[in-house]
Amino acid sequence: MIMKYDKMVAITQAESQRKMNIAKNTISDMLKNMERITVAELVKRTGLSRGFFYKNPTIREELDNAIKTQGACY
Repeated sequence: MIMKYDKMVAITQAESQRKMNIAKNTISDMLKNMERITVAELVKRTGLSRGFFYKNPTIREELDNAIKTQGACY
């Protein structure tokens, strides 16, 4: 039983890391291409939920920094 739990935790963590990589790469690409970064556009491009971008502290920080960086562009 414990082995199954450990395996489930490992799978969940791997999936979370995969989603974070997708989000970070998309934010980075949008910054490089000088495209306006919005949560709505990120949801469209990544297929991840709005809540993911707001609730995940790592991604939220990356998103906020990218938007601040873009402030000079717009």
